[in-house]
Amino acid sequence: MSRMPMLCPDTACEQGAPTLAQIRKQLGMLPNFFAGLANHGASLNGYLAFEEQLSENSRLSPAQREMISLAVANANGCHYCVSGHTLSAKHVGVDAEAARLAQQGKAVEPKDQAILDFAMDLLEQKGHLSDESLTAARTLGLDDATLVEITSWVGINNYSNWINNLIQPKIDFPEVPLI
Repeated sequence: MSRMPMLCPDTACEQGAPTLAQIRKQLGMLPNFFAGLANHGASLNGYLAFEEQLSENSRLSPAQREMISLAVANANGCHYCVSGHTLSAKHVGVDAEAARLAQQGKAVEPKDQAILDFAMDLLEQKGHLSDESLTAARTLGLDDATLVEITSWVGINNYSNWINNLIQPKIDFPEVPLI
């Protein structure tokens, strides 16, 4: 049972109601994350605007973005997000084993591993990375724009993990265990 109301277009505030209706229409369902986040309509809309800008202008592949999401969600103990992002990862070509590896901050491809290493270092160090860490990421082919983008994906995933950990919505995707 969630710790906050799961809102719908009929119960959300004036700012959140049209957004929830649009999500329901687009996805054919209203995921509980959005229903809980709608307890503050501006937060819902701000989250979606940030995510849209990052996605539309991404230097990372959809698979790389999902791997970051899985690694951050698992590190933050967000069962809801691990389950949701495992399903999303499958839709962009990440198989079940690669998704499990990503939860552990691991990848098969060297560039994907460099991305996950940087993302997890950011998370663990709360952004206070050493010059050596930046140099290592750059040496592995990650330019400054990509490093800022990875930081943005870590940040937005932290936010969604914290919201879900706070609200504890019912998982409305196939459940995937934390590792």
